Amino acid sequence: MENQDVCLQEYPDKTILLDCISPLLSMRYSNCPFLARTNGEMAENLQNIMSKRYPVKIQYQLNLVKNITCVALLLISVYAKAGSCSANGTGNWETPATWSCGNVPGVGDNVTIGAGINVTVTANNTVDIGNLDIFGTLTFTNGSKIDLATASVVNIYSGGIITGGNSGAKLVFPSSSYSGPFSTTGPFYFSTGGSGTGLLAFTLLSFYSSHQNQDVILYWRTANEENINSFEIERSGNGNADWQPLETMASMSASEGGFSYSFTDHTKINGDQYYRLKINEKNGKYSYSKVLFINSGHTKTISLSSTLVSGSVNVTLPASGQAQVSVYNTSGYLVKTFVTGNETFNMDVSGMTRGEYFLRVFQEKNAYITRFLKQ
Repeated sequence: MENQDVCLQEYPDKTILLDCISPLLSMRYSNCPFLARTNGEMAENLQNIMSKRYPVKIQYQLNLVKNITCVALLLISVYAKAGSCSANGTGNWETPATWSCGNVPGVGDNVTIGAGINVTVTANNTVDIGNLDIFGTLTFTNGSKIDLATASVVNIYSGGIITGGNSGAKLVFPSSSYSGPFSTTGPFYFSTGGSGTGLLAFTLLSFYSSHQNQDVILYWRTANEENINSFEIERSGNGNADWQPLETMASMSASEGGFSYSFTDHTKINGDQYYRLKINEKNGKYSYSKVLFINSGHTKTISLSSTLVSGSVNVTLPASGQAQVSVYNTSGYLVKTFVTGNETFNMDVSGMTRGEYFLRVFQEKNAYITRFLKQ
């Protein structure tokens, strides 16, 4: 999700809070069991939810003293790890028993066919799977197809082969396809951008940032991580020198496809900041990502006259100019929303029930969030 507010922009009338506050943003997928679904499944669930017009109540309760409660749908693509299906043995693609995942590979699933295993495609499989790694044999029958997502890659390793089928047999990407009859041995790859000898190298699909109050959050998404050992997050005050390592994150998989990562920098530093990734390969080589620039103005925050509120509260915004102000409860329901052009204003909360609330402000394409307790 290149813009963390895209869902709210597309569905402005839905009473759904699509932000997680920084404590959850800094967690890895393994610490969030309720996010253990594929990107495709989460996207499909969100689409169904939006069409039915009922509120999302996915919550994750953090320690109320040190952390805050948040609703986690924002991080669909940030934390969700694609599922994986490996062939148990020779069999048909469309037979659930063929696969370790217990079902036919679904949306976003990364698929592996091991050495010595022959999987035969007998039908038109229209779900967009993730990456397809072939160490054994993938056999097409006439007219059979496999659909793949835009960022997916088919890698045929040494000893692997795709064979069979007629001109109606296809590997189908959203913007391109490859037709049979097949007789392709590895190392070879197919992707939406082309095909060729060898294995498609690691790809950094995206690297971008956002901020929650004074925290800077980095997101990146990869493809073909097989040769990647780790990612080192670095920060600099000038972008040219003095790069300081902040944390090293291990690659999430040694053999499966691409994944999504995030890192939250809680350090409160004045002035502009620059961030980059050092991408460490298993052979000792490394490369750098593009550099992200974080303007010092983006680390400003909302100021409240008090976080314990009864009738009203004075709010000071990070900057002057028009702002969209919204209040949500901890279940994600939109309680109050309005537009203001005042940098400082008084907000009436007398009609709200007692409890914890989140105040969210959109201003000049920046999002700011804080919380208060209604007494």
